[in-house]
Amino acid sequence: MALAQPSPKLQALLKDFQQIASMSGYLNHAFDPPQLRLFFTLYGRVMVGSPEQGFALTPQLQAWCDAVSNRLREGSSGTIMQPQVQVSAPQIMPDGRDYLVATVTFNTKVTESSYLRIRTAILAAYQDAVKMREVGFSALAEVPDPAIEPLISASDEGATAP
Repeated sequence: MALAQPSPKLQALLKDFQQIASMSGYLNHAFDPPQLRLFFTLYGRVMVGSPEQGFALTPQLQAWCDAVSNRLREGSSGTIMQPQVQVSAPQIMPDGRDYLVATVTFNTKVTESSYLRIRTAILAAYQDAVKMREVGFSALAEVPDPAIEPLISASDEGATAP
């Protein structure tokens, strides 16, 4: 019995998703015609001044990951499975600078007719990761993200979301 070959459209979609994932992570996949199974890893990295500052920023990085995870689920209408998040302890780059990194892993199935909303949600998440890597939390804090702000504020007693 011959296995069904993925359509040229699914193969083209895979290349598109691989290009997005290369921005700040990577992608594994499997063809399951008429679907394409995608397994993403997204890295959120922020540079810090010291390991102590890294530990202090860990809750903010966790909140960022939670917001990205929520936007992935909502933006894909729930077709992206609940992401798994892991935030590392502060690490040292080879050049001696300190950084924090979060790994967000998630998966989804894509068909020729369902890819647009999934692609849009994933592209936004990877763009957010690139922005954080380039400007860090301090610049992001100047322009509050409405999805992150309630998560950070909710940890304060008596705080209400806008």
